[in-house]
Amino acid sequence: MNSRERVKRFLAGEPVDRIPNGLGGSPTTGMHVLAYDRFKRLLGVTSPTNRMSSFMSNALVEPEVLLAMGGDFILSASELCPSPFWGPPARGRWKKETLWGLPMQVSNAWQFRHTADGTVWWDDIHWKCPPGAYYFDEYAVPVDENPNPSPDDYHPACDYPDEYLRELEESSRWLYENTPFALSCGEMTTDLQLTPGGKANWWMRLVTDPTAVHEFLGKATEAALSQLRLLEQAIGSYTEIMQVADDIGDSRGVTIGPDLWREIYKPYYQRWFSGWHEITNMKINLHCCGSVSAILDDLIECGVDIYNPVQISGRGMDPALLESRFGDRLIFYGGAYDAIQTPPNTPEAEVYRQVKANITALNRRGRYIFTAVHNIPGNTPEGHLRAILAAYRDCCG
Repeated sequence: MNSRERVKRFLAGEPVDRIPNGLGGSPTTGMHVLAYDRFKRLLGVTSPTNRMSSFMSNALVEPEVLLAMGGDFILSASELCPSPFWGPPARGRWKKETLWGLPMQVSNAWQFRHTADGTVWWDDIHWKCPPGAYYFDEYAVPVDENPNPSPDDYHPACDYPDEYLRELEESSRWLYENTPFALSCGEMTTDLQLTPGGKANWWMRLVTDPTAVHEFLGKATEAALSQLRLLEQAIGSYTEIMQVADDIGDSRGVTIGPDLWREIYKPYYQRWFSGWHEITNMKINLHCCGSVSAILDDLIECGVDIYNPVQISGRGMDPALLESRFGDRLIFYGGAYDAIQTPPNTPEAEVYRQVKANITALNRRGRYIFTAVHNIPGNTPEGHLRAILAAYRDCCG
């Protein structure tokens, strides 16, 4: 079976010939462009194109690389990048740039400025990368002058420009007709990560002004469902999974506590995801950082199909424990390689052992999609990349 057939059967709960390979199929569990270039050379792929596709400095994984590593998902689109990824819509929408000494392509909409001290300034989004660093950080964080804005003034987008939808449709159709991969769409809709008035003020309002909070979240939910109806018309017939994001946890647990999360957010996730399953057959791939084992039952009840990135370094996030508690009701996407637990000086053999053990634990019932936790960093050595791929292949038999 080819990749698309494998993924369709897997998502339908049917047996497949091997563990689906999702490395490159998510905008939040991919590779830094430097690691990607190293990975390409390891695979013997000579394509000169490296495209950076997000503020996280991730590479857009090319079909040649997916074929060489046995990848099954291709990332079709993401709101994190203003340029289309594939097919005719992408032509002329990328330009040459050099970052970290690596020639690559970036979106035409992005503006980079290099200064004599080695700092790279990303002027259009107000981020910078200091000398010797691998990532960009905000240098001009906007300050909300109104710490308690009214929900009456909140008007989230409920649609997309027609031209944008047609680009998405054409790009997805091109991938569907010209590649064997399952299409995975990144974050596209309005989500529930809103923090009007700033995060600190928003968190206080969860307790002091829940009525306003509910109005904000209700508007966001209805906007997301309205956008999803349009996305279903444009790309639903080509796309297997679509990602949404909400970093509910940190390494210790649910950031606002599971009880408050259930009181405030759970009703809107229930509305959003129940509506989602009525509108489209695209599976819900929820990207949620941190330790969220305390509310995974709730998220499953709300309708989550796939959970990403499986941050196994978080409290209560041991792979075997997660699989034993939730593996009959949830697909895990990630969790194989954790850069927190395996810094660059970790021996290659130990990386192999850890990755193989993580995959084995999460795949016990065959409901697992392979990739790393979060993004593989730019300073990841070749030996780690080789061990990650070898462990995956050996787990597939």
